[in-house]
Amino acid sequence: MKYIVTESQVKSLQPRIQKLIDSELDSLRTESEDWGMGEMDELAEVQSVDKIVVDRVVTISKIKVYVNIHKNSNRPDFDNLIAEIQYRLEDWIPSIELYIEDIIDDRKFGPGIDW
Repeated sequence: MKYIVTESQVKSLQPRIQKLIDSELDSLRTESEDWGMGEMDELAEVQSVDKIVVDRVVTISKIKVYVNIHKNSNRPDFDNLIAEIQYRLEDWIPSIELYIEDIIDDRKFGPGIDW
Protein backbone atom coordinates (compact mmCIF):
# COMPACT_ATOMS: atom_id res chain seq x y z
CA MET A 1 0.00 0.00 0.00
CA LYS A 2 1.33 3.42 -0.92
CA TYR A 3 1.04 6.29 1.51
CA ILE A 4 1.21 9.90 0.38
CA VAL A 5 2.40 12.21 3.13
CA THR A 6 2.47 15.96 2.66
CA GLU A 7 5.11 18.27 4.11
CA SER A 8 2.73 19.58 6.77
CA GLN A 9 1.86 16.03 7.79
CA VAL A 10 5.57 15.23 8.17
CA LYS A 11 5.97 18.23 10.47
CA SER A 12 3.08 17.06 12.65
CA LEU A 13 4.29 13.46 12.50
CA GLN A 14 7.75 14.20 13.94
CA PRO A 15 6.60 15.17 17.49
CA ARG A 16 4.24 12.20 17.59
CA ILE A 17 7.01 9.81 16.62
CA GLN A 18 9.23 11.43 19.28
CA LYS A 19 6.57 10.74 21.92
CA LEU A 20 6.24 7.12 20.79
CA ILE A 21 10.03 6.64 20.93
CA ASP A 22 10.19 8.19 24.41
CA SER A 23 7.36 5.95 25.57
CA GLU A 24 8.95 2.78 24.21
CA LEU A 25 12.35 3.68 25.69
CA ASP A 26 10.68 4.18 29.09
CA SER A 27 8.91 0.83 28.69
CA LEU A 28 12.20 -0.89 27.92
CA ARG A 29 13.80 0.69 30.99
CA THR A 30 10.94 -0.58 33.17
CA GLU A 31 11.08 -4.06 31.65
CA SER A 32 14.86 -4.19 32.05
CA GLU A 33 14.50 -4.13 35.84
CA ASP A 34 13.40 -7.78 35.63
CA TRP A 35 16.14 -8.94 33.27
CA GLY A 36 18.74 -11.39 34.53
CA MET A 37 22.37 -12.26 33.89
CA GLY A 38 21.58 -13.60 30.41
CA GLU A 39 20.58 -10.14 29.26
CA MET A 40 23.49 -8.18 30.73
CA ASP A 41 24.59 -6.77 27.37
CA GLU A 42 21.06 -5.65 26.50
CA LEU A 43 20.67 -4.18 29.99
CA ALA A 44 23.91 -2.22 29.57
CA GLU A 45 22.72 -1.01 26.17
CA VAL A 46 19.43 0.32 27.57
CA GLN A 47 21.14 1.93 30.57
CA SER A 48 23.73 3.61 28.32
CA VAL A 49 21.12 5.80 26.64
CA ASP A 50 20.04 9.11 28.17
CA LYS A 51 17.62 9.94 25.39
CA ILE A 52 16.81 9.35 21.75
CA VAL A 53 15.95 12.46 19.73
CA VAL A 54 14.28 12.48 16.32
CA ASP A 55 16.55 14.39 13.93
CA ARG A 56 14.36 14.26 10.84
CA VAL A 57 11.58 12.30 9.17
CA VAL A 58 11.81 11.43 5.47
CA THR A 59 8.88 9.98 3.53
CA ILE A 60 9.90 8.58 0.17
CA SER A 61 8.72 4.98 -0.05
CA LYS A 62 8.52 4.39 3.70
CA ILE A 63 8.59 6.58 6.77
CA LYS A 64 12.29 6.84 7.56
CA VAL A 65 13.12 8.35 10.93
CA TYR A 66 16.69 9.46 11.62
CA VAL A 67 17.53 9.68 15.32
CA ASN A 68 20.36 10.99 17.49
CA ILE A 69 21.26 8.87 20.49
CA HIS A 70 22.57 10.68 23.56
CA LYS A 71 24.68 8.24 25.53
CA ASN A 72 26.25 8.23 29.00
CA SER A 73 28.89 5.51 28.57
CA ASN A 74 31.61 4.46 26.17
CA ARG A 75 29.34 1.94 24.41
CA PRO A 76 29.81 2.28 20.62
CA ASP A 77 26.65 0.64 19.21
CA PHE A 78 22.92 0.62 19.86
CA ASP A 79 21.64 -1.60 17.04
CA ASN A 80 19.66 -3.95 19.31
CA LEU A 81 17.91 -1.07 21.04
CA ILE A 82 16.97 0.67 17.79
CA ALA A 83 15.74 -2.62 16.29
CA GLU A 84 13.54 -3.30 19.34
CA ILE A 85 12.08 0.22 19.32
CA GLN A 86 11.43 -0.03 15.58
CA TYR A 87 9.69 -3.37 16.10
CA ARG A 88 7.44 -1.85 18.77
CA LEU A 89 6.66 1.24 16.68
CA GLU A 90 5.58 -0.92 13.76
CA ASP A 91 2.40 -1.68 15.72
CA TRP A 92 1.52 2.03 15.43
CA ILE A 93 3.14 2.90 12.09
CA PRO A 94 3.61 -0.21 9.91
CA SER A 95 5.95 1.35 7.35
CA ILE A 96 8.42 2.96 9.77
CA GLU A 97 12.19 2.47 9.69
CA LEU A 98 14.61 3.88 12.27
CA TYR A 99 18.16 4.90 11.41
CA ILE A 100 20.89 6.20 13.70
CA GLU A 101 22.02 9.59 12.43
CA ASP A 102 24.50 10.37 15.20
CA ILE A 103 25.61 9.07 18.59
CA ILE A 104 26.28 11.97 20.94
CA ASP A 105 28.44 11.42 24.02
CA ASP A 106 27.03 13.50 26.88
CA ARG A 107 29.71 12.48 29.38
CA LYS A 108 31.84 15.20 30.92
CA PHE A 109 34.57 12.88 32.22
CA GLY A 110 35.51 9.22 32.32
CA PRO A 111 37.15 6.61 30.09
CA GLY A 112 37.60 7.90 26.59
CA ILE A 113 36.88 11.50 27.63
CA ASP A 114 39.74 12.67 29.81
CA TRP A 115 41.94 9.56 30.06
